[in-house]
Amino acid sequence: MKSKKFIPFLFILTLLLFNTVPAHAAQNKTQSSKKAYQQFLYKNREKNKYFQIVNIGNKNTPVLIIGTGKKEAVNGKTYFNNCKVYTFSDNHIKQMEPFQNYGGRFISLKKKKGKYYLCNGGSDFSSLYTIKNGKAITHEYFNCHSAKGTDRTNQSVFKKDKKIIKNLGYLNAEKYRKYRDSYKIVKSSIIFKQNTHSNRKTF
Repeated sequence: MKSKKFIPFLFILTLLLFNTVPAHAAQNKTQSSKKAYQQFLYKNREKNKYFQIVNIGNKNTPVLIIGTGKKEAVNGKTYFNNCKVYTFSDNHIKQMEPFQNYGGRFISLKKKKGKYYLCNGGSDFSSLYTIKNGKAITHEYFNCHSAKGTDRTNQSVFKKDKKIIKNLGYLNAEKYRKYRDSYKIVKSSIIFKQNTHSNRKTF
């Protein structure tokens, strides 16, 4: 009689274990990436003065971006128009291809089909950056011109780690706007934090 009662108890216990272990594992993964970024920022605090955590790339996971180049201060807030990018996977931090200075505007955050991208550009060009399968992917769009010195008919491309994987060819103004506007603004300008003890503890 006791053995018959014991079997259902084991069954329930097994279900509880399977339901709680994945959630616990996911929590540990999140905590590990956070701790890894905090330790990296602390060790490199003299070199990496300003940072931010944003969600881009595979499954929109958090990546660490470090502001580089000229710092811009507006109303007490700090902005950059290029940055270094780091990801956390397999229990270590990996430096990706940087998001270069594509224009005079501040780095923004955009979204398309559930994926998030760093974005920069100018009045007639737009460059977007994300991460896929451990590779830096850039989408570069140009409103082409025919004037001498400004012809960019072959520069609207998709790249993987700087290697062209798709050439979009000539983009007139209408096509350019269609591509550019297919990405929706999430943050018009990313605000960078100073690499201080208190700021490292707030993400």
